[in-house]
Amino acid sequence: MSKPPLSSKDFQQSRVLRERARKGKAVARALDAQAEKLPFSRVFTSVEFEEFLKQLTPKRLQLLRLASKGARSIADLALASHRDQSAVSRDVASLSKLGLVHVESVINQGHGLKKVVTPASSTISISAAVGE
Repeated sequence: MSKPPLSSKDFQQSRVLRERARKGKAVARALDAQAEKLPFSRVFTSVEFEEFLKQLTPKRLQLLRLASKGARSIADLALASHRDQSAVSRDVASLSKLGLVHVESVINQGHGLKKVVTPASSTISISAAVGE
């Protein structure tokens, strides 16, 4: 026996349905605007575990944590981490290659372009297989 289709009354009465509709509208608006990133989306990246451990050094993890507090330029990250800007730039490139951050060039008023770093996700989940 099939259920009757949902009605507008069902959406008015259900907090869950209202929330799903709200999220659906936000995604539709982002699609219409051709947004680079969709709201409520998830990012999946697959990297060999040993390579991941080798690449995610303590200094790179610090940069990832700093970037997670909001979009920051390479220069801002260098200042906040008390590191050389070129070293931070190389580490951000490695984090980008791992799929952990996005780097976007934006106009820096009166100074050309600057690179802005944002995390690819708000969380990182690691799953590793121990056998071959």
